[in-house]
Amino acid sequence: MTRVMKKLGLIFAAVLLLVSSLPLLNTQSAKAADSTTDASANTTITIGTTQSVASLPLYVAQGSKYFETHNVTVALKQYKTTSALNDAIKAGTVNAAVTDLVNFTTIQKNNKSWKIASAVTGYNGLVANKKFKNIHDLKGKTIAINKKDGTRLYLKNLLKKNHMKLSDVKLKNVADQSTRTKNLKSKKVDAAVVADPFISNAKKSGAKVINKQNASNKNGDIIAVSSDLTTKKVTDVNNLFNGFDDAVKDLNKMGLTPSDTLLLQLGATRKGAVAMNDLDLKFAKAKRVKIADYDKTVNYAKSYKLIKSKQSLSHSQVKIDKVAK
Repeated sequence: MTRVMKKLGLIFAAVLLLVSSLPLLNTQSAKAADSTTDASANTTITIGTTQSVASLPLYVAQGSKYFETHNVTVALKQYKTTSALNDAIKAGTVNAAVTDLVNFTTIQKNNKSWKIASAVTGYNGLVANKKFKNIHDLKGKTIAINKKDGTRLYLKNLLKKNHMKLSDVKLKNVADQSTRTKNLKSKKVDAAVVADPFISNAKKSGAKVINKQNASNKNGDIIAVSSDLTTKKVTDVNNLFNGFDDAVKDLNKMGLTPSDTLLLQLGATRKGAVAMNDLDLKFAKAKRVKIADYDKTVNYAKSYKLIKSKQSLSHSQVKIDKVAK
C-alpha cells in the first residue's frame, strides 16, 4: 500500500508541476507575440518640410495616395523656417526632412545619425523692388536672406559671377520667406532671396526678378533621414522614394496646374499659383548628391562658422536602392 501511495503521490506532484507551469508558458508565448508585433509594426515616416517647391512632389504623392500604393505610411509637417524644422528634428517630431545642404550641415552637427538620402529639384531667386534693373543697382542696398540656410550661399555665388562681393551689399537676416516678401513689398528691404512659390508671389506683387536659378537637383535641396529609418525600415524608405518618383512623373507630364491647391498650401498666393502654372518645370527623380556639390557647401559652412569640422559625403550620405547614382 505504501508503494502505491508513493506512486500516486509522484503522479500527483507531476500533474501539479505541469499545471503550475502553464501560466508561465502562456506568458512567454504572449511576450514572443508582442515582440514580433513590435518588430513588424508599420512605422510612419514623418517628413518635415519648409515652404518650397522642392517639397511639392511629396505633397503630390500624398494627395494621389502613391505612398499608400507602395505600402508606406507618410505624414507631412510644414514649418515656415529652417530653425523651426531643426527644432522638430531635435525633438524627434520628424524622422525625415526636406531642406538644403547648408542647413543639413547644422542638422548633422546636432544630430550625427542623420544622413542625406537624395537630392531633389529646387531653386532660389533674387527679387527686388522694381526700380532696380539689375544686380549692380543693388550695391550698398539691403537684401533679406536667411544666414543659416542656402540663400546666402546662392547670393554669394551670384554676386561673384557679377564681379561683386557680399560686402558690397547689406544683409538682413529674415528667417521666414513670407516675411521677406512682405518686407520687400513694404520697402523695408530693397531685395530678397527666396524660393518659389515666393519668387512668383513677389513678382505678382510688382517686384522684379533679378535672377533665378534653373530648376535642378544640383541646387542644394535634399531629403535627409534619421538612422532609425535607414537601419530598421529600409523597405519603407525605398517605398517612400517609389511614391516620390511617381509624383515626379505626374508633375512632368501634367505640369503644375493640377497642383494649385498644393501650391497654396506651400505658401503661394492665388496670383502666385496662377503664375507658377505657366512655369515649365522639370522635376528630377530621386538621385544621390554629387561629391563636388557637397564639398563646396561644406567648405562654405565651415568658412562662415556654421560648423567646426568638415565631413565627407561618404560619411554623410546613405545609399538607398531606389535612389539613383
